[in-house]
Amino acid sequence: MHVTHCILVRMTRILFCVIACACVAAVAALAQPSSASAGWCWPNCSSYALLGPSTSTYTGCWYANGEVCSYYNTWFNVGMAKTCHPGCDWNYNTTGVVLYGFENHDRIRGRFTSKAANTVYLQPGELSMSGMLRAQVTWYGGPASQVNAGAIG
Repeated sequence: MHVTHCILVRMTRILFCVIACACVAAVAALAQPSSASAGWCWPNCSSYALLGPSTSTYTGCWYANGEVCSYYNTWFNVGMAKTCHPGCDWNYNTTGVVLYGFENHDRIRGRFTSKAANTVYLQPGELSMSGMLRAQVTWYGGPASQVNAGAIG
């Protein structure tokens, strides 16, 4: 009877160890962060579209045409990638100029770029802005630019 009791105790300890390991593995699997995603993207989070004088998101941006903007949020960052559409010089400059940044009820602020083949980022504090803002990308001049824009907040 003593031998049977020892075997039962050992099997119980092994079972508890297996259950504990399974619980730890489940918690670790559930605790992993989700993949990064933007709160707002234009045209979506994985493709480019032409931003020109007649482009609009019809969401009440400062400019009814030539601008795409998000809804109001406390955005942390806006980013924009631009391709060489319709073409680039040797230094990746295009003839299309884009303003990217933020806007609120009082002002629109940002930075201009004609550079392609890189992604640019901007935070509201760099423009002395805070609070509820719209992330925006605006066609400023030249031919339409092929861009992808996104904001996180």
